[in-house]
Amino acid sequence: SFAAPSMMGLPIVVLIVMFPSILFPTPSRLINNRLISIQQWLIQLTSKQMLAIHNQKGRTWALMLMSLILFIGSTNLLGLLPHSFTPTTQLSMNLGMAIPLWAGTVITGFRYKTK
Repeated sequence: SFAAPSMMGLPIVVLIVMFPSILFPTPSRLINNRLISIQQWLIQLTSKQMLAIHNQKGRTWALMLMSLILFIGSTNLLGLLPHSFTPTTQLSMNLGMAIPLWAGTVITGFRYKTK
């Protein structure tokens, strides 16, 4: 269960990581269907909860944090499928998301509040 998934000898990690983007279709019609309406409602609810506790400068991070929440949530839902794994169980995936966010927060903190 700890081996990297492959199909016909080719690694399919890229396909597994890109699969959640298929689950979030972009609305292209004036009247949306149920899936897109539920998706927009969840995004508005999450962003309202997230923006309520931040000031104006903190809201500049909202798009990045919202996309990170959607990515982590949708990839974790992949673990519910049989014979699949969640990419966030890999340390490289977690470090790949955590280190740039941590470094950006520290650099921004040093930039605006040197004391």
